[in-house]
Amino acid sequence: MTRILRRQNAGAPRRHGPPVFVRKMGCAFAGLIVLAAVGSSAVMSFFSRVRSPWTIAVAIGVVVVIVAGFVRTFRRAARVFGEQYRLRRQLMADVAHELRTPLAILQGRIEGLLDGVYPRDDARLGELLSETQHLSRLVEDVRTLANTEDGEVELRKEKADAPELITDAASAIALPMVVDVPQQLPLIEEDPVRIHEVLLNLLSNAVEHAPEGTISVSAEARAKEIVIRVRDNGGGIPPEELPHVFERFHKGRHSRGSGLGLSIAQKLVLAHGGAIRVESTVGKGTMVEVSLPR
Repeated sequence: MTRILRRQNAGAPRRHGPPVFVRKMGCAFAGLIVLAAVGSSAVMSFFSRVRSPWTIAVAIGVVVVIVAGFVRTFRRAARVFGEQYRLRRQLMADVAHELRTPLAILQGRIEGLLDGVYPRDDARLGELLSETQHLSRLVEDVRTLANTEDGEVELRKEKADAPELITDAASAIALPMVVDVPQQLPLIEEDPVRIHEVLLNLLSNAVEHAPEGTISVSAEARAKEIVIRVRDNGGGIPPEELPHVFERFHKGRHSRGSGLGLSIAQKLVLAHGGAIRVESTVGKGTMVEVSLPR
């Protein structure tokens, strides 16, 4: 646990560069430019030597294909950039909405302290501290999500002991839970800080949905992967909400979190080359399964 927290405080260097979709569009444009140059040169050379109706038709056909390729690429780029612009505007609106509530609470309580409505005691200061910590977590979640979506999170992979990571994450949760993790699991190559963050998100979600119920975490080794499962016996997730659980800022009807935990967990697991899925039955509970390559 000490090793994980030490690395977490040190931070990880970030890779800078254009987003993935921009690089793909750049490669597409570069390919079309090369094709246009080579095709035009070949057509002009051939046309200068042989002049006949069918060569003219071939030349026109090549030109039409090149122009159509450019038009199609431009339209695709316009759609992609338009969607990215829409998503970023939506993200800004969602962040503003999520920040508004704790800021309004802070403002109201501070004004109450200044006006003498609330006593200036440790209890009130503790409430203010709790709200500032909530704001800090929200800002950090938004930063992590933005970095994972832009591909700027650099994973510091190392051979790690999965049982130790799972036990450390479970011990960080205040409520007791059932931990069923064999100690003979093979080592996995991962970034322990990021996987620790994933496990904390999943366990915190389970506790939120089943505060009085039973939380369990288990693990098993397969041929090419380690599978970790977090279960709770809470109220479950309605079927219509299941397809949206990994969307950022998506919240259930009784959720009190930021709606970013599962979205961040999914992106960090995918960055490790793994997979994550959710199964849930209303009234019986939820199971989140994470698969990490060995």
